[in-house]
Amino acid sequence: QVLSDVFNAPVYTIDTANSACLGSAYRAIHGLVAETNVSLADVVKLAPEPRLAVTPTTGAEEVSKP
Repeated sequence: QVLSDVFNAPVYTIDTANSACLGSAYRAIHGLVAETNVSLADVVKLAPEPRLAVTPTTGAEEVSKP
């Protein structure tokens, strides 16, 4: 929830251990094939579907003042 509130963005997860590492691996593969004009969408088309974990709390974008 904290990440969602801080960045005011929804957070998605996948049911895979070390999903952050998996995302980095997909970016690395994309970097390797970038010269062949393969899009990132094509690289990750077989990746597991993400699911919505949390959305920003209403009013979280407002900064509290002392």
